Formats: sequence, structure tokens, C-alpha cells
Amino acid sequence: MKRMVTAAVLAALVLACGQKAEQRPAQQTQAQTQTQQQPQTGKQEPPRPAIKQSDARVWIDPVTAAKGSTAAIKVQYYGVEEAKAIVIPLVVPSGVTIDSVSYAGSILEFIATRPINIDNDNHRVLFTAIPTTEPNIPAKEGLLGTVYVTIGPNAESGDIEETFFPPGNYLTYVDTANALIEPHFQPGKLTVQ
Repeated sequence: MKRMVTAAVLAALVLACGQKAEQRPAQQTQAQTQTQQQPQTGKQEPPRPAIKQSDARVWIDPVTAAKGSTAAIKVQYYGVEEAKAIVIPLVVPSGVTIDSVSYAGSILEFIATRPINIDNDNHRVLFTAIPTTEPNIPAKEGLLGTVYVTIGPNAESGDIEETFFPPGNYLTYVDTANALIEPHFQPGKLTVQ
């Protein structure tokens, strides 16, 4: 029962962020509008909730791509304990269009509930995995997912970073005791040629 409640809460958060701000302008507060207009430096996001630290790690493999081409950004994971859910919000450099996310060949491939939200206006992507009837996410090292992007003519080299993804999504996973855990994050470099 606790697993279903946890999954329902995480699914509601992820699905709520699927509504684009321009589709609901009457509901925006001044703070929401200011947050959307701020650059994605990671310094303007709301304060993080109290989240336990972990020795788990998420990192991005470095990528090199030419302007006008496509690229595959590999998101890797090292888990130290089983997880009931995982939330991965990323931001890419400007001029890069996020096309899709694939779980093929990943440690999350067996999970049916894997919401994805792409926000190209803010160069962000949110992808998650929430086991409902499947076993927990295993404590092991492997690919979490692949983010496919198109490198625009004005794209610049830069880091692929973790980010805040409204309304309340940070890089986290849920452990078997239903606690929010923050893994260490290592950004990846996107080199545009």
C-alpha cells in the first residue's frame, strides 16, 4: 500500500509539471513568472527541501557533436540501495533542442511507469521511473536513460547540469523507507564543433 501511495504522489508531481506555463497564464503568480524568466544557472531556483544525502551517483557522459547534427546524451547511475522511484531533471546548453528520452538498454527499461517532460523553452528535460507492480530500481551501476538532442546552428558548448524542474522536482530518488534521497551529481560536458 505504501508503495502505491508513493508512486501516486510522485506520478502526480511529474504529471503536474507537464502543463506548460503558457497554457495556464491566469494561474501564474508573480514568483512563478520571475522564475521562468531567470537564467538557468541553478542559483535562482527555490530552496531545496530537506533531503538526505547519499553515496549514490548520477553522472553525464561527455558528448561532442557538430552544429546541425544530433547527439545522444548518456545519463549514468550508481545506486547504493534499492529505490522506489527516481527523478532526473536536467538542463542543456542554449541552442540545443531536446528531442526525446529513451530507456532502451537502461536499468529502468523493465519499469512501465516512466513519465517524461521536455521543456525546450527553458532547455530542460525531466524523466522519471516509478515501479508500481515491478521490483524496486536495483542498487547497481548502469545507464539510466539516453537523452536525444539536436544541435542548433547557434548552439554553444557547455555543461549538462541537474536543475530544478517546476513545480517541485529536484534530482532525487525514494528509498525503501520512503525517504527522499539526493545522489551526488557530476555534470557532463557538451562540446559543440
